[in-house]
Amino acid sequence: MTDFTTQPGAAPDAMDRAMVRQMLMTNPDWVREDTELMSHLAASTANGVADLGFMVRERLLGEVRDLKRRQQTIADHARNNLALLARAQGFVLSLMECADLDELDYKLAWEAPSALGVEKVRLYLEGATPMIVSEAIHACSDGLADELLGDENDFTGGCATRTSRTLYGEEMGSHALCRINAGGRIGVLALAASEADQFHTGQGTEILNFVARAVERLMDRWLSET
Repeated sequence: MTDFTTQPGAAPDAMDRAMVRQMLMTNPDWVREDTELMSHLAASTANGVADLGFMVRERLLGEVRDLKRRQQTIADHARNNLALLARAQGFVLSLMECADLDELDYKLAWEAPSALGVEKVRLYLEGATPMIVSEAIHACSDGLADELLGDENDFTGGCATRTSRTLYGEEMGSHALCRINAGGRIGVLALAASEADQFHTGQGTEILNFVARAVERLMDRWLSET
């Protein structure tokens, strides 16, 4: 193996070049921080040597562009969350005006989807429903909440075809579920979206729980009277 470190001008063999290349790829700061070496390489551009200064600048510019895109994505996400929170708060305030379960049922079926940015909102109560006719509030078999949620309080993610048709009457892409306990009855508040990625694993559920707790308190009062 050629000892090119002690023979100026001597070209390293293939193994040496591969070793040097790997070392520089692993530690690019060795070149960037050596101003003399950087100047020498930049001055050698005319002889066909790549302008590493230009390459470094392009790389840094690329990183800046990526950071700006990420920052914009985060800002857009934050604005969307604030807008959704404002709509959810307005919807919950409107629930306070409900006079009975019939009016709550109407708001859940027709006003909640727009306010919460979904296509379907359903509320299932284990045991008999206190309503003769309803659109959003339905009875379900005992154990449905545990079957859907297990030991968890809520769930966000994809919606299986069978589950989707059972809960919403048609196929939905994803949904968010939250356990309800009102008037001694266990239930599930379900929000469904057509997009498969609207609700996903690990997503925050603060707004979902905020709405669920408001609905729970309203129903607790009315169910206690039935």
